[in-house]
Amino acid sequence: MMSRSLCFLFMSLGAGLHLKPVLSGPRLAYRGSQVQFECKVPDWLSPLTFELWKDTEGLIATEHNINVTFDLQVTEGSEGEYSCRVTNGGLSSNTIPFQTVNPHPPLLYEGQKLVLRCEVRKGTHLSFSWFHNQQQVNPSSGLYRINADTLTVDSAGERHAGIYSCMAENQVTVNPRFSSSPNIQVIVKKHISQLSASLWVWWDGAALQANISCAVASGSPPLLFTLLLDGRQLEQKHVDALSSSFSVPILMGQDLGSARCRAQTDTRTLLSDPVHLHVVPVGGAVHVMLTYLHDVNAMTEAALLKCVPERGTFPQFSWSVNHSSLPAGGDAHAVSDRGQILILTDINSGYYRCCVRDSFNESSVWLESAEVFVQRTDPALPSMEVIALVFCGFLSMVIVGGSIFMFWNIERKNHTCKQHSNQCVQTDRVISVNAPAADVSPEPQTLEMKAVIMEFEA
Repeated sequence: MMSRSLCFLFMSLGAGLHLKPVLSGPRLAYRGSQVQFECKVPDWLSPLTFELWKDTEGLIATEHNINVTFDLQVTEGSEGEYSCRVTNGGLSSNTIPFQTVNPHPPLLYEGQKLVLRCEVRKGTHLSFSWFHNQQQVNPSSGLYRINADTLTVDSAGERHAGIYSCMAENQVTVNPRFSSSPNIQVIVKKHISQLSASLWVWWDGAALQANISCAVASGSPPLLFTLLLDGRQLEQKHVDALSSSFSVPILMGQDLGSARCRAQTDTRTLLSDPVHLHVVPVGGAVHVMLTYLHDVNAMTEAALLKCVPERGTFPQFSWSVNHSSLPAGGDAHAVSDRGQILILTDINSGYYRCCVRDSFNESSVWLESAEVFVQRTDPALPSMEVIALVFCGFLSMVIVGGSIFMFWNIERKNHTCKQHSNQCVQTDRVISVNAPAADVSPEPQTLEMKAVIMEFEA
């Protein structure tokens, strides 16, 4: 049994050594751009290690996958013949002769350096003037640096794009001569940034389709968009725009994995966050969450209602009040989050309910929530008159209670003195002889009181 396994393993490895890959890619590209060569073995479904070779340099790069893509930054030294092969002595693929050319018109991206030189075949004592879009360039503007016959932009931007020309003039006082150059167009592109992927589904009458939309926030077309599913390339599109979309058949409840978008230009490659291709139908219980919004004075300003179904990937929402349908917008209410949230800016008491169904299936059944009663719930704050009345009553109780306590204390001391008169007299004498009289302030005593603030919670 073990010998059979070893024999099978040897046969598999031996077959891998004779796999002949196929290399595809461009034959001509602008210097400064970025190109891709793709290497794969037809009808092979297991990952392999591929090598990219150049006739004058040997091994350039190595990648491991079922089919691989080699990115190449194009320079003058990129010219030559390219091929690929499976590692460990595999067969070589077809060869691709690759040439490079200077871009025409001059093409650069934001942040790159631009240098223009005004060449004169003959002449002495020359001065130079530069023009951008038929306006003479002002060296003091800070947008350019001019040194004799050279105009330099250290960090190009979109405002530097346009038509340039130069004029050479001799500085001879007698019969001065000048000559103008032909116009040259300079293109300045923006780098792509912030690639995003979004998903929505629709029913085409026969099957459920998933639409994956890929878009960059900024940049200059054209772009190459690629749809990846769990790392595998599904489809590519060259577009003269900043967005593109792909369609994938999908089954309800089936988890197809994670999809990503890839956007590429000559100089940059971006990868989006993954989008989960799993569509769950709307179902289960539907609840409405109610929240009152108050101002700084605890007055009710608005009510927020949120419709929450138990499950569902692409729900569609509808609202009703007192069994009447509520339109999407109005003077006293608004909806957000694709209708999931209802905001009441002018609260009228009533019974509110939400309904939900699948947005991609108009024949699906609406699921209803229980009714929720909404009313204005401002707390009954006490008026100033009530506060003053309560304070006066409290102060009167303090005065009356204090008077009763003082009267009771005096009576108790008199009663004690009647029973022990000698002791009382002697005590009075001792106080008058040995103790100085207590300082009695003519000012009335201050009564400290703490105000109690009552907080009301709606």
